[in-house]
Amino acid sequence: MMNLTLYHLKQSPSQRTLWLLEELNLPYDLKIYQQHISENEDDELKQFNPAAKFPTLVLRDDINTIPIVLTESSAIAEYCSHLTQLLGIQKLSHHEIIDYYFWKNFADSSFMQNLTLKQIFTKIVFHTPFPIRILTRLIKRGFDHGFLSQSLEQQLQMIDSQLQNHLWITGEHFTIADILLWFPLKACIEFDRKYQQHPEIQRYLAQIESRPAFKTALVKGQWSAQTFQEYWSGAN
Repeated sequence: MMNLTLYHLKQSPSQRTLWLLEELNLPYDLKIYQQHISENEDDELKQFNPAAKFPTLVLRDDINTIPIVLTESSAIAEYCSHLTQLLGIQKLSHHEIIDYYFWKNFADSSFMQNLTLKQIFTKIVFHTPFPIRILTRLIKRGFDHGFLSQSLEQQLQMIDSQLQNHLWITGEHFTIADILLWFPLKACIEFDRKYQQHPEIQRYLAQIESRPAFKTALVKGQWSAQTFQEYWSGAN
């Protein structure tokens, strides 16, 4: 019998891992954090993950005394899919498997990296004292218009195009690729109303948000749609 403990940060990408565990119907203990753990702060999470990053999933069984510790959302998703033989490539065609591996990795690499850059530049501007802030704001604006905004729009168009002929991102079957893609996709459309003009993405997100496991995870994870919207729209 495997005992799972998820260390979860509210309003963060670790919401996907909580949703994953609900989709897989895996029993787990949930440790919810309101904010990141500081470098000098003592916390039980540091026993398993000294960097105290979220999500962290700790797996214990009745045989081995040393627990398995998993970090990184995509790694956790892959392992749990392997453990249960669900939501992976099990039911996919050869072409769908290719799409699965692309979109699963796209979510936390190319896509999420651009969103992270948006937040980094926003925080740089915010924490820069006046009058230097004028310069950092101009640099942010130039980077947004010259690269980030265009790149994000291209990525959204690519996702919308993929969904025109697919129920889920890889095809007819819901997979962990959909779980991993949800957070950056939801964050992206909060930046600017222009990003909400993709009908297939809107259909896709509504479809995700209607899943019972998704709704249960939102409640357990203490998700706030308003807080999420305010945080990501502030990066525009």
